[in-house]
Amino acid sequence: MSDEQIIAPRFASTEERECSLLGQNFINQFCIFLKTCRIYDPDNNNYKLQLVLTNDLIQDHFRQLGDLTLQLQSDYLFYCGVRLRTEYDLESNAVYLIEFFRKLGISGFMFDIGFTSEGLRQVVKLLLAAEADGVNSYDEMLRRWQQAGVEFVEVLPPMVESLEQADQSRQRRLFAKKAFFSAISNLKSVVSAIGANRSVDLTRTSRVIHSLVDQVISDDAYLLELTALQAHDEYTFKHSTNVCVYAICLGNSIKLNKTELANLGFAALFHDIGKTRLPLQILNKPTEFDEAEWDLVRKHPTYGVLAIAKTMPFDENSCRAILVAFEHHFNLDGSGYPYVKFQRRLNLYSKIVAICDVFDALTSGRVYRKDAVSPEHVLRKMLEQAGTKFEPTLLKAFISTVSLYPPGTLLLLDDGRLAMAIGRSRHDLFRPRVKIIGDMFQLYEIAEEVDLSQRDEVGNYYRSIVRAIEPQELPVNLSHYILQSFQ
Repeated sequence: MSDEQIIAPRFASTEERECSLLGQNFINQFCIFLKTCRIYDPDNNNYKLQLVLTNDLIQDHFRQLGDLTLQLQSDYLFYCGVRLRTEYDLESNAVYLIEFFRKLGISGFMFDIGFTSEGLRQVVKLLLAAEADGVNSYDEMLRRWQQAGVEFVEVLPPMVESLEQADQSRQRRLFAKKAFFSAISNLKSVVSAIGANRSVDLTRTSRVIHSLVDQVISDDAYLLELTALQAHDEYTFKHSTNVCVYAICLGNSIKLNKTELANLGFAALFHDIGKTRLPLQILNKPTEFDEAEWDLVRKHPTYGVLAIAKTMPFDENSCRAILVAFEHHFNLDGSGYPYVKFQRRLNLYSKIVAICDVFDALTSGRVYRKDAVSPEHVLRKMLEQAGTKFEPTLLKAFISTVSLYPPGTLLLLDDGRLAMAIGRSRHDLFRPRVKIIGDMFQLYEIAEEVDLSQRDEVGNYYRSIVRAIEPQELPVNLSHYILQSFQ
């Protein structure tokens, strides 16, 4: 199939939603039929029932929309050119089908009107036989297809990113970089105004937050990659921006709408604003705090409330920010600070920001904490506190968002090379996208980007993770390798 034959979106927005629903239903039913065929023979009643149900969905699609195309592109499933906004977790049917397509070396199928239940039976038999034989080549699949004389359905080759698509990817990276650094720059301006006790104009802040929200909704991968940048000289601004990005990404994963994401992002950006009222010698102290210094630091949520109330317009946004600034160090079990007489029922945004704040603080390495901790190690420690310190459902959603090996995690691979995680794989949380940056003895100048979920022609993974490496074990300037992709 040539590039010109690839199906492009052909629907208005209402039709897209209908098509997306049809696609999700088809994926679920097709996977059920595949799994049924692995267990039962064609004369079994369960097999016959699932065959009928799957064929009925295909015929219903033909009546409504004409030919049917299901294709894998850039780790997403597209149904008649419409990207399916379905769940992409380890147990979903979408991931099951993506893995199945990758294993066979194909990107999907195109069904034409005239396709029948007998053709469906033939297609699934061919697919399962190819899987059993270890086929991992489109050319071999096509040969088998033609040899079997399958009618009214075409097997599609893997998608190869075109130069135009590569350029679009670069543009999206540049937009993400601009939005990220605009957030840091804007925060500096706001903090400067607050430090001078001036009223704050939040017009630019609103634009920056909406830009971040748009980036996350489009594709959160590039912003999440930028959170791994190291900026110890501007820790406060970078930390607050990271927490803002993490919070919007987590909010998006739990299906908050665009307005809610902007509200959440605003509150997250200013969650630590009270620290502007702390002495610089404490904020910049390179060693652990003594008890008196800790007592002062624990006052920053209260200082944040006062700073926002005094300098920002009194509206819903500032009220939400006040609440999050005050609550983000409270725990589910009633512990935490600042001290209150009665246990509070925490706001959703506060619980989201609490997770993002702790994760970024521990992985970045606060100035008063000598060493950062690997993101993978931090997540494991946070899981131990689910239900007492963190909301378990939100923590699970956060881990799915950043993956088990979040951006910035240093990894030792089984081929002896050193890799830095830059983003999750859409179909395997345990095998992230990484940059190969060298080995334990030397580092490369230019990193090579690879997906650890990729397999060879017989289905074996090219590379696997041996372990995560703690930052103090092998100090590496990760920013150098991250920014290579954003030039």
